[in-house]
Amino acid sequence: MPRADVGVVGSGLAGLTAAIVAADAGARVHVVATGQATTHWASGAIDVAVMPGTTTPREGVRQLADDNDHPYRFLAPLLPEALETVRGILAAEGLDLVGGLDDPLRPLPTAIGATRPVAIVPDGMSAALAAWGSDETLVICGPAGFRDFWPEAIAASLRNPASWRGAQSPARIEAITVELPDLARRHNLSGLGIARAFDDPAWRDRALDAIAVAVDRLGLGAGRIALPAVLGLDDHPAVLAAARERLPLAPFEVPLVPPSIPGLRMYAALRSALRRRGGRLQIGEAVRGTVGGDRRVHALIAPAAAREFVLSVESVVLATGGIAGGGIVARDDRVLIETVLGLPIEAPPPDVWLRSDPFDPAGHPLETAGIRTDDRLRPLEPAGGRSPLVENVRVCGSLLAGQRYLRQRCGEAVAIASGVLAGRELCGSPDQAADHPPRARLAPATAAE
Repeated sequence: MPRADVGVVGSGLAGLTAAIVAADAGARVHVVATGQATTHWASGAIDVAVMPGTTTPREGVRQLADDNDHPYRFLAPLLPEALETVRGILAAEGLDLVGGLDDPLRPLPTAIGATRPVAIVPDGMSAALAAWGSDETLVICGPAGFRDFWPEAIAASLRNPASWRGAQSPARIEAITVELPDLARRHNLSGLGIARAFDDPAWRDRALDAIAVAVDRLGLGAGRIALPAVLGLDDHPAVLAAARERLPLAPFEVPLVPPSIPGLRMYAALRSALRRRGGRLQIGEAVRGTVGGDRRVHALIAPAAAREFVLSVESVVLATGGIAGGGIVARDDRVLIETVLGLPIEAPPPDVWLRSDPFDPAGHPLETAGIRTDDRLRPLEPAGGRSPLVENVRVCGSLLAGQRYLRQRCGEAVAIASGVLAGRELCGSPDQAADHPPRARLAPATAAE
């Protein structure tokens, strides 16, 4: 039977962060997940908090931390260190994050012609963070035949000052479509296909030269160029460096519809970081476990080809993504259940689950559904109970009750902070350390490894 000090259920930002932190502490870590993570459809930016009247992420965090129901009530003090921890993990894998908690929220153009306020983004989007000068032109540039990015429509929408949320907009916005080498005749051109093409150095240079020629024809002075977020998948740092060198204007990537290429890059970097530390990652069937009479979970079980897969664990991180990730589902009797251990869910009543207005500014009530925990992320008894239901389980990410991770734009930061806390708790809390001291910390892998 395979064994792990820490079994992590869920391979998203929260789960992989917890797994890496635990592995850094010397734990044997095994991540199991039903399917792909929310990183695959997120923008790649790190949403911390965007609240009315706030101008920086830190201001939003303070506002949310004053709410006794929100996870920031106890996660906020850990957030700066947690962000730097993840920034370091990604940088070691070749992905840089730009921006911080005290940087201003800036409008980042999107593929639907709107903007979203951001402060912490992948390096490939960082050129969009500077305030627009009064003489700058924004060039929206897309590949011919790529149906997920329509430069003319995006530019037309962005020419409306309201799209910039009160911030300074570019003096001029232009749209161009460029035929990239060997792609114009493809009938099913995808972002993933273009990103993989950019990984080829020879094709990359030809494509960037074609874009440069098209931009030069506009005869512009100062400005920046917005490209779909397809600048490489496996070799993104090299593609980004080449784009900055060969293009006449500073480039930045614009988030697209899923699958998210920046999200895939982040997932691949976290997966690589975990494997470098000796952790295991297994994607497959739904996982379940049972809370024993000692208030501990001793195994995680999943279907397998010939017989059940059973992972013996000393502790568990639940990071299954809540309702959006399938960690919480509704039964036919209108009861919400947590799918791995059957933990109680704190949720609004069933009569508000279905809304007539999908664009209600207040957001959907089910966003708040989740598991109530103590300050150590241990699940609590229902109806305001203060005793932990399970001693060796920690709950992370959007499974945590009390947040509106979409409306409050706090999902990624809650995932990171709770992941760091969970990894540390399970490798350093008194109940874990007394019976199961972590192994000696693994030496960092060299670049060659």
